[in-house]
Amino acid sequence: MARKPGDRVLACVDKGLSRLGETIKNVIYWYIENEYGLKREEIPEKPEEFLKGLEKMYGPGARVIERNILNEMSEEFGIASESLTEAFRIIRGLNCKTG
Repeated sequence: MARKPGDRVLACVDKGLSRLGETIKNVIYWYIENEYGLKREEIPEKPEEFLKGLEKMYGPGARVIERNILNEMSEEFGIASESLTEAFRIIRGLNCKTG
C-alpha cells in the first residue's frame, strides 16, 4: 500500500531534521508546537509557520535546516525548489494531478 503524500512529506521533514540528531529534531517539534501551536502533522499545510519557528530558533542557520529538508524532498518527489513553501506548493499540485 502506497503512503499518503502527507506522510511522505513528513518523512522528508523527519529525515532532514534528523541530520541534526534525534534530540534536536524532537526539540524543534516541541518548540514549534508549544510556541506556534503547530503540530508535526500540520506542517505540510502550514509550511510558513514551520519556517517562522525555525527562523526564530536558529536565525540564518534555519536556511541550513531548510536545505536538508529540501534535499530529502528532492530525492523523494523528484522536485527542485529553493524554498520549503514552494516545495510544498509543488507537491500539493502533484497530488491534485495524481489524487
